[in-house]
Amino acid sequence: MAKLTAWLVTLVGVLLLLPLIGVNVGAVLSAWLIALAWLFVGVGKLVRNYSRRK
Repeated sequence: MAKLTAWLVTLVGVLLLLPLIGVNVGAVLSAWLIALAWLFVGVGKLVRNYSRRK
């Protein structure tokens, strides 16, 4: 899970930096990718935390 989290957070960082350096990836695409990455991180951490409690 730590590797997945690291990759997704890196992806979000890159997507947030691209418009600042002049690369246009499309606001809608960028917003969707950021939202999905954070959703996967959150769900993954919830699953990890609650699966150990059995």
